[in-house]
Amino acid sequence: MGSPAPRVLVVDDDSAFRTMVCQILADRGYEAVAAPNATEALKNAGDGSFLAAVVDLVMPDMGGIELADKLKAQSPDTEVVILTGHGDMGSAIAGIQQGVFDYLQKSSLDIARLERAVQEATGKSRLVRRNRALFQQTQESNRLLKGLHDVATELAGEAYLDRVLDKLVHAARSVCRAAAGRAVLFRRLPGEGLVIEGAVGEGASAIRGARLGPEEGLSSVALAEDAPLLLADPRQHPRYSSRTDELSTPLPGFLCAPLRRGRVLGVLSVAGRAAPFGAEDREALGILARQASVAIENALEHERSLNFFTHTSEILVSFLEQLDVFYPGHSRGVAALADMVTRRMGLGEEERRHIHFGALLHDIGKVLVDPAILRSEDKLSEAQRNLLRDHASAGVKLLKPISHWEDILPVIHSHHERWDGNGYPLGLAGEDIPIGARVVAVADAFDAMTRSTPHGSRRTPEEALAELEACAGSQFDPKVVRLFVAEYRQRRDQIPAT
Repeated sequence: MGSPAPRVLVVDDDSAFRTMVCQILADRGYEAVAAPNATEALKNAGDGSFLAAVVDLVMPDMGGIELADKLKAQSPDTEVVILTGHGDMGSAIAGIQQGVFDYLQKSSLDIARLERAVQEATGKSRLVRRNRALFQQTQESNRLLKGLHDVATELAGEAYLDRVLDKLVHAARSVCRAAAGRAVLFRRLPGEGLVIEGAVGEGASAIRGARLGPEEGLSSVALAEDAPLLLADPRQHPRYSSRTDELSTPLPGFLCAPLRRGRVLGVLSVAGRAAPFGAEDREALGILARQASVAIENALEHERSLNFFTHTSEILVSFLEQLDVFYPGHSRGVAALADMVTRRMGLGEEERRHIHFGALLHDIGKVLVDPAILRSEDKLSEAQRNLLRDHASAGVKLLKPISHWEDILPVIHSHHERWDGNGYPLGLAGEDIPIGARVVAVADAFDAMTRSTPHGSRRTPEEALAELEACAGSQFDPKVVRLFVAEYRQRRDQIPAT
């Protein structure tokens, strides 16, 4: 059975014209109800069933603008179209100010224009009513839906898949007041069936890697229907799988909502509550699942980008080490030391990651330096030293075309700046130097001092720490030096060897 025809009220004191408009609308699938005057119109509109009203501007008992105002007071979502032979710009402006949806001329009646105006008016009314119904439903379901926006914001701000899934399961249990919960991600098998690629929550470890046949599991039902599944006793369902649907709780009730967006394919399930789950719980879990699907997709994309970023960085570092033969392991050593300091500094995870990769690639510009200079055991000439000093700027030019490296470029560019402003390439000083570059400058100097090269003898860690302290406030940020020295002395045994 189809949806009922949209109701439109036609108010005009001209009987012939009123009948014609009603017939036009009826031919186009509307239920057109005629009213000869404002009094009849208001009586008919009292039940609020009309999506739109086509109203004459000039009538004996009441003007169209006033009637529009009263109709909107009775039924706020009924959209009013003024249709008149006496209109002018002033009337149109007044009508718009009174909330009139559109304003048409009788004298040049364009049936297509009338149809479009009524179609748009009824469409807007439907949308308003739908939104109002959703709002009322949300109000009635306040306990269930409270905090969903905050949960969505929190999920959207989380870049790592495991954390998204952890927070999702916790939120699902909280929203539905469920005893158990689980989020599962699938991969489609060639042909038919699914394999569980990831799972978080009750019993998750036992089902990872499990394969489901094409007709096995309540998850496949929710995915096939693309809608939340609500069951009082899931074990009674013919598609129930004791392998993959069981959630450890003696309490009854089961809800399962699809996680579906782009590459995301999975389900969010909760089970167990003394009071039965209802339609409101199903709706709430469905909303949460839709919000979470976006966050999961973003996390997957972030992890894929990060994997590419990491692998490419490692390839570049390996290539650099083939050229810079006197500093094997230097880039990875500086990155490990930078990680040590940023942990002590309490920086955010994203900023720490940028500094890590900036440290890892801080010397990447050397791949553009003549290899003979990098491999020379003799003292470099002034011209050669200038070419070598240009590696910071060269590294930025090398990586700049790739947007993934945008946030690490300031670290690479400024890691040879000095706290006193006598560094290069820009002569920045103090806190004008990016914090990541200040960290890498200290880590870079320490690692270089504690390895043997043809250009300098190896210092012990304590000698290198003393040199850092001596140069704090001139070459290096004194706060970074202080934290580096303290952290190194406490954690030197935990720093990976390079």
